[in-house]
Amino acid sequence: MIKILPDLPGWTFEIEEVSAGVYKVVARDKHGQMLSNKGTDPDGLLKSCGEEARRLMDAAQDAK
Repeated sequence: MIKILPDLPGWTFEIEEVSAGVYKVVARDKHGQMLSNKGTDPDGLLKSCGEEARRLMDAAQDAK
């Protein structure tokens, strides 16, 4: 399942059940950056990947 978070433009989040009750979230941005995480709580994984994507975006803005 693909998710788009409105507050993270340019990022897509793919949630996949990789084993019974185990999920993997892969986040990618339009520049090719990628984050991923595995666990048993897909909503929590999406949230943590979103937070990390925000940190990456903030760091990129600070570097300018």
